[in-house]
Amino acid sequence: MEENSNWRDYCFKPENALSGNAVRLLKNGDEAFAEILKVLRSAKEYILLEFYCFADDAVGRMFRDLLLEKIKQGVSVHLIYDSVGSILTDKDFFAAMVAGGIKVGEFRPVVLWKPYWNWIKRDHRKIVCVDGETALVGGFNITVYDAPVALGGRGWKDAAARVEGPVVGEVEKLYWESWGASTAAPGAPPLLKPGKPYAAGNIYASVLSASGMRNFRSIRRSYSYAIDRARRYIYITNAYFLPDRFVYRRLIKAVKRGVDVRIIGPYKTDHPYIRWATWSIYPHMIRNGIKVYEWQGEILHSKTAVIDGTWTSIGSHNLDHRSLHYNLEININIHDQQFGREMARIFKEDLKGSRLVTLAETKDRTLLSKASSKLLYFFRSLL
Repeated sequence: MEENSNWRDYCFKPENALSGNAVRLLKNGDEAFAEILKVLRSAKEYILLEFYCFADDAVGRMFRDLLLEKIKQGVSVHLIYDSVGSILTDKDFFAAMVAGGIKVGEFRPVVLWKPYWNWIKRDHRKIVCVDGETALVGGFNITVYDAPVALGGRGWKDAAARVEGPVVGEVEKLYWESWGASTAAPGAPPLLKPGKPYAAGNIYASVLSASGMRNFRSIRRSYSYAIDRARRYIYITNAYFLPDRFVYRRLIKAVKRGVDVRIIGPYKTDHPYIRWATWSIYPHMIRNGIKVYEWQGEILHSKTAVIDGTWTSIGSHNLDHRSLHYNLEININIHDQQFGREMARIFKEDLKGSRLVTLAETKDRTLLSKASSKLLYFFRSLL
């Protein structure tokens, strides 16, 4: 069966999809970090960075030094970091950046006497924008864990997209919303390039967000709409696959329509309690035909999906309660068959490094393990 060529059938708001983009998949840390460094070094006017975690480690210091060098070259640099995500990074690390001329914003500084909601609403985005021409969006933080082994990192499995064209302006709009919500050093935003949207390719793409500020671009709605319209397959790779019933029941309905639904989650994970919580819904999903796999390699941190080779999503958004309801997130949706086929090919390759979770396996767990999983799922809003 041929893939459906009408991408609008899968797009919740087709009017928000912009044409004229060039998009390149960065399928692992080697490709993503090499491209981020290349793009940063090429900057002539300004650099915008937004990361959940920017660490004071070998990788973070390498990026800091590069950014300070760009300041000396006359490039304006703005950085947003999340207060909780970067809580282990000493404030002096960022103070040295400010002293060197970098404009630094801290998203929702942690204050002990502030209400609980101030702690849980975090900036989980990972964005690089350069000169109004290029943006990179994905799941990589600037830490030794995310970086590839070639840079002395741990080589976590993740993905990103490099985009050029009109969608870059949409990414920058979200960036400045985050900047406005951050506690920032004084300094006006750089003069963004005025002018008309430029064409860099022929791909339609959308910028989706979770922030409470742009609900009409909701990532959750986009996922749900595309899932409901799937005809052939739904392939999801997600580091913290802990969807609410609204989402996973849609996946089950898709199976009943004859759609091949497969999920790759982590075996090794930096948050094992989320994996345990997810195991509470695996039996129901597997009984209803969803195929669940666990990646057996290094820690899985990807957040990608491809549906029928026509709708693809890459970004920072996990299918968990926190991403769905609290965090600032960003995904790029790519409406292009060639890109979608490549994503599906990579997913199938990843299946070779993954292990299928069986129904018997979920039943054979100890009573204590099952009870712990159910308890953790019940409190999933706190995970």
